[in-house]
Amino acid sequence: MKPEFDAIVVGAGIVGSSTAYQLAKSGKSVLLLEQFSLDNDRNSSHGGSRIFRFAHEEAVYMPLAKDALKAWRQLEKESNMELLRQCGFLWAGSHELTQKRAANMRKNGVESLILKGKEIGEKYKHLNFDETWSALLDPNGGVLFADKCVLATQKLARKHGARIHDHEKVLRIDSEDIVHVYTNKSHYTSSKIIITAGPWLEKILPSLGISAKAQLMGVNYYKIKSNHHLFKTENGSPMVVFGDHIDPLVYALPDVDMPGYVKAGVHMGISIDPDGDRTQPDWMETIPSKYFGIHIPDLDTTKTVKKVSCMYTVSEDEYFIIDKSPKHSNVFVAGGFSGYGFKFGLIVGEIMTKMAFGEPVKYDLSQFKINRIISGKSKL
Repeated sequence: MKPEFDAIVVGAGIVGSSTAYQLAKSGKSVLLLEQFSLDNDRNSSHGGSRIFRFAHEEAVYMPLAKDALKAWRQLEKESNMELLRQCGFLWAGSHELTQKRAANMRKNGVESLILKGKEIGEKYKHLNFDETWSALLDPNGGVLFADKCVLATQKLARKHGARIHDHEKVLRIDSEDIVHVYTNKSHYTSSKIIITAGPWLEKILPSLGISAKAQLMGVNYYKIKSNHHLFKTENGSPMVVFGDHIDPLVYALPDVDMPGYVKAGVHMGISIDPDGDRTQPDWMETIPSKYFGIHIPDLDTTKTVKKVSCMYTVSEDEYFIIDKSPKHSNVFVAGGFSGYGFKFGLIVGEIMTKMAFGEPVKYDLSQFKINRIISGKSKL
């Protein structure tokens, strides 16, 4: 029996859409399935913005980031859309850890700058940090326009021949010589299946062999009450993360999603059923409000103008999952990206395309294997 498709991709967030795009671009017949609408607000890829950065504490992400920058620029040309604005990424923290982050950048030949104490506010006048703080400036960092990125990959996937079905939920997958996929609407066959279902990964593959839990995250929007021009990405206002002295880490994306407002939150969530309740605990608002009131005084942090929920998918050690199923030779998995994986979507799509069809992959993926030995947690 000849299968209908070379590959079926499950989940149309940035990773799934990018995978469908890369597969179709390589000449494969592709079906991309999404259980909700393509513009839904339930997956991990919705919204106006995501942070792009080279700065990581883990060296494994550096080659992915370098190639991701090139891939986003190429996609901009193909789609004729602005997808990435390199306004900079600023990571404020302790002197010691800032030096370590800068050393990792130097080791990998990536440009960076260290600002200490009041130098931070001298360069970025809307930020307020005292002499106990240092900050790593990643000038190649910036903002990805998330909704546009997803739209561009889906548009180009279709252009190259991919079929995309939304409102179609996968109910069962049978993996034999060929893959049988049963949905609420139909039954399909394929030679390969690539699962990129984000928070629903464990529901689709309950015996995956590694935990990949859904977590609820809260995002807040604060009104800029003064010096609005300092927050404009067009003027070089950076994406901001700060931690070390405080726990958990908090982040701010200036004046992108909603003009005149800053998107901000705390990098910590609570485990949930992705199909269940999404009520945010109060601390998802009070923690960022407290610290942004201190360090970004031009924000009105007395109240949030808008609150949005999103979901992370987090593995046991917080590393990604990019691998072939240990149990089925035609099942491939990409997950655990939430929090900092969006920017790698195009590269992961390329990796999954090569992996599924036996082509060599140039990256070291050992830390992303399903059956890896987990001894500790990674950091941002």
